[in-house]
Amino acid sequence: MKKTQLNFFVILLAGIFLLASCDESENGPKGDFDNGVLVINEGNFMAGDGSVSFFDPNTKITTEDIFGLVNDGLALGDVVQSMTVVGDEAYIVVNNDNKVEVVNVNTFEALHTINNVKLPRYFATASGKGYLTEWVSFSESGRVSVVDLTTYSVTKTITTDFGAEHVIAVGNKIFVSNNFTNTISVISTTTDAVVKTIEVGSSPGEFVLDAQNKLWVVCGGDYQENNSALVQIDPSTEAVVKTIELNRNVPSKLVTDKTKNALYYYSGKSVYKLATSAIVAPAEPLFTRASATGFYGLDIDQNTNIIYLGDAKGFASDGEVYRYNLDGSFIDSFSSGRGPNGFVFN
Repeated sequence: MKKTQLNFFVILLAGIFLLASCDESENGPKGDFDNGVLVINEGNFMAGDGSVSFFDPNTKITTEDIFGLVNDGLALGDVVQSMTVVGDEAYIVVNNDNKVEVVNVNTFEALHTINNVKLPRYFATASGKGYLTEWVSFSESGRVSVVDLTTYSVTKTITTDFGAEHVIAVGNKIFVSNNFTNTISVISTTTDAVVKTIEVGSSPGEFVLDAQNKLWVVCGGDYQENNSALVQIDPSTEAVVKTIELNRNVPSKLVTDKTKNALYYYSGKSVYKLATSAIVAPAEPLFTRASATGFYGLDIDQNTNIIYLGDAKGFASDGEVYRYNLDGSFIDSFSSGRGPNGFVFN
């Protein structure tokens, strides 16, 4: 009887230990970089010093070049353009090295390199496939490469218009901004072919979706012409709903906050806020950072509603990241790598 009781308690303790171990594995940290902000540092053109930094908002500690740190000093590459997270994987687009590095987003261990792409820019997923925009060259039409997410191989290329830039998935459609033109290409994910071309303002850049599921694109305009605009599109009809002239030069960055009822963009050292219901652009900025060299990256953490702004410092030194509340009040800043141009909130 005593032996039976002893065996029972041994089995019970083993079961408790096993459950505790499983709980720790499932709910504990997945890696060193699974709870913080990943800063995309573009790097100097032709220098090959692009990198990704990790910022922990709780400790305020920044770890530089985590790709090199984890992968035996391997350089990420020349002009790190963007990064997109798909499950536990991150697709890091390296523009001037004509590649996409695939890593585990939590550990940053290198998994695969997608080669044979030409001046890639941005990556999105839809219908179980990846869609990678590519400039190709400055004299040829841009394109979108369809990527098998299992084998990481390019299965098809779709010709769009010159300067295929940002890409966003809405339902079974892919919208591509053609930055060297005034057009947006609409691709069906069923046929992987262009089904419509929409005319918008000059030099369309980044997209966002608002709370009404309307699509917005920022158009940078022509050089020194102050003809930038925000264009709203109904993705179901593929028709332009309204155009708001901004009356200033703006880059191709556009983000929305947690409510998705307001748009944020910048010009120089100032950030502007526009309600999606507005019909005219704001005359005054939400805030200005007088000490900045000039903003280069912009995003908003959808969990905390904190604004992150990258200052490239003219690429003469490492960059700096500023953090602001939505009301325009300053929180703090931290150093990053060369040319911080974007953020991923992991």
